[in-house]
Amino acid sequence: MNATDIPLEERIIFALDVADPREALALVDQLSGSIRFFKVGLQLFFAGGWPVVEHIVRKGCKVMLDLKLYDIPATVQLAVRQFADRGITFTTVHGYGPVVEAALAADTGIQILAVTVLTSFGAEQVNELQFQGSVDDLVLRRAETVLGLGCHGVVCSAREAMLLRGQLGQDFVMVTPGIRPAGAALNDQQRVATPGRAIADGADYLVIGRPIRDAADPEACIRAIQHEIATALA
Repeated sequence: MNATDIPLEERIIFALDVADPREALALVDQLSGSIRFFKVGLQLFFAGGWPVVEHIVRKGCKVMLDLKLYDIPATVQLAVRQFADRGITFTTVHGYGPVVEAALAADTGIQILAVTVLTSFGAEQVNELQFQGSVDDLVLRRAETVLGLGCHGVVCSAREAMLLRGQLGQDFVMVTPGIRPAGAALNDQQRVATPGRAIADGADYLVIGRPIRDAADPEACIRAIQHEIATALA
């Protein structure tokens, strides 16, 4: 699908970052009239497993299984094979070449997204890796590597979206977490952006959880974000 063809109700990937599977299912039921894409991460998957994924798929919605796999290549390949035929659209692995190659070799039809640098990372954390360069430099290097291997797309901070689009073009999926509407709390994120800024800079999908979940009127919050996205696309 061309980036311009992504339906507005799929642009937000709602992060089901809750510990109780019953709460997750209730959120899917509540929001699936407005949002048609949901992220299942480590916490929820360990708590609720495949029944949560199956519930989302039965609602006619898409799933991003965000387990950020990182292990020896053979284990990653075998793990990704377990995801086949479950209705998953995206799954994530860390942006390390052999891991990406192994996930792609599983050949499940699921789009593999490589996590470049976690949005909780800042300059201090990058320095601890003894990398000689900025966060932007590290994100670009990892993105170049994984896309060169045939990875379908990347997960990166919206702060790097313009850089990656400018350097690497349009022919890959870009998913950006760390999205915060103006005035929202940053929580544990360091590299954040507003929804409109992220889309204008080249993001295809925005991962958003707490700002919607904790809003007094989640539906109104969704409508406002979708309006901001539509305006940026226009």
